[in-house]
Amino acid sequence: MRVLVLLLVTRVIIGDAFPPRQLADGDGAAVDVVAPGKIVVVDFFATWCEPCRDELPILEGLRARFGDRVTFVTVSEDTGADARDRVARFAAEMRLGAPILFDADHALYERLGVRKLPTTYVVDATGTVRHINNGFGPGYRARVARWIAETLRAEDRRRAPH
Repeated sequence: MRVLVLLLVTRVIIGDAFPPRQLADGDGAAVDVVAPGKIVVVDFFATWCEPCRDELPILEGLRARFGDRVTFVTVSEDTGADARDRVARFAAEMRLGAPILFDADHALYERLGVRKLPTTYVVDATGTVRHINNGFGPGYRARVARWIAETLRAEDRRRAPH
């Protein structure tokens, strides 16, 4: 019971701040997962995850649609000495253009309380988690597109002169 309580306390939910974290990119440089002042879509995936193969092209389409106002970041949960090479081949095969960061020790995955792959977070410009999609299934594209559009509208209202 104590473990369950601990997991519920540390899990990030809608309305919480996305934890500040830097992860390594493909070159090993540390990159902020979420940048202050930017709306960010953060997606967790792995090369071995079959639903991720269906989901990632949809995110690429949404990135093409919203990428001028929204930052898209994909976070690989792949592990092993060849993870960077495996992910690079996978990204080329899938024609992924969003930055790919590596969470090889699963620290961010665990901190957020991710339960399955893929998992997608929509984070507003204040760093607050506005939407979470666990897994992949029917309606994913429309749901995430609607969430992004809602977050953009809320940001426009927030920045509008009063």
